[in-house]
Amino acid sequence: MSKRSRGDEGRTATNTFLRGKIYWARFQVGGKEFRGSLSTSHGPTARKRAREWREREIGAAKFGEDRKTYQDAVAAWTPHIITQVGPSTAERYAVSLKQLEPNLLPLFIDEIDKTVIGEIVRDRRAAGATTATIRRDLTALSSVIEFAIDEGWRGEDESNPALRRLKKLKERRDPIILPLAEDIAYVIARAPGNFARMIEAARDSGCRQDELVKSERRLLDRERRQLTIRRKGNQFRTIQLSDQAFAGMASIPAHLTGKWLFWHGNGEPYRNASARFNELVKSAQKAAQAEAREFRPMTFHHLRHFYSVWYLKNGGNIYTLQQHLNHKSITTTELYLEFLTPEEAARAKGGPSQNPAQLERFDTA
Repeated sequence: MSKRSRGDEGRTATNTFLRGKIYWARFQVGGKEFRGSLSTSHGPTARKRAREWREREIGAAKFGEDRKTYQDAVAAWTPHIITQVGPSTAERYAVSLKQLEPNLLPLFIDEIDKTVIGEIVRDRRAAGATTATIRRDLTALSSVIEFAIDEGWRGEDESNPALRRLKKLKERRDPIILPLAEDIAYVIARAPGNFARMIEAARDSGCRQDELVKSERRLLDRERRQLTIRRKGNQFRTIQLSDQAFAGMASIPAHLTGKWLFWHGNGEPYRNASARFNELVKSAQKAAQAEAREFRPMTFHHLRHFYSVWYLKNGGNIYTLQQHLNHKSITTTELYLEFLTPEEAARAKGGPSQNPAQLERFDTA
């Protein structure tokens, strides 16, 4: 004779009960009864397994043999999304979905609910992802789910949990972390080939990582010392380079057949540059610990902060910097003023526009 476990009153949705010390589940889906052991004596685990089992059976009854897994949905969605967005956006979506695979690969597409999305957000935060990155990840997943709904692999009455969480997940501005010149040099010393030059270029120009990865040699103007950057939507903008930034870029040998400014191997661009940089920083951190040396970890984007503060401290105008960094609002650029003395800040806001090539370089040795 089975008996309901103590404390299970009010939990009839999962229909768990004890047989001896082991939990079992019993429920009906589509007029068919399901009963079986949950192989655990832990109440919360049993309820979770029973709920997941019941949801799987509901999905099987609803979608039959044509029930699609998350992997099936992504495979069908990929050629579709390439026709809807630009190559850079499609590539960014692919990177985001790769990050989410540990949470989603075991699931059917109709099993992705708000609980799964909540676990994704928690795991991404635990991995150090910023709110902005998590929003990008959920945007990619939301696109896959919308596609699945259109294909009939999820019910039309089912909401898109990724989209709902995305709307609630307010993007907060992460505090600016300013790396030290000696720590940047410590990382560069461990970087191979042209990747070291890319790090130097970020430090000396303030360019974003993807802007440098996609830089083409033909767009480096040696006479004017300018770099034309490819933006989203195949648009371009041109920036003036400091003497040090230009010298570093101009010194990179051209590949015989490749078009990229920063290349490796057979003239290929550096893909997954962020992951490469993070590995370098981890290596530098371990080396610093072995040497009993202080070292402050950084991301590739922190190099942009370093350049911005250097520019302002050396007499640069904040409105010129706004244009150089391609900030939509001057409010974003003004965040760098907190790293300046009152005198430096007043000069940055009121001084004349300065060409980066005319400014004295920080010692980065």
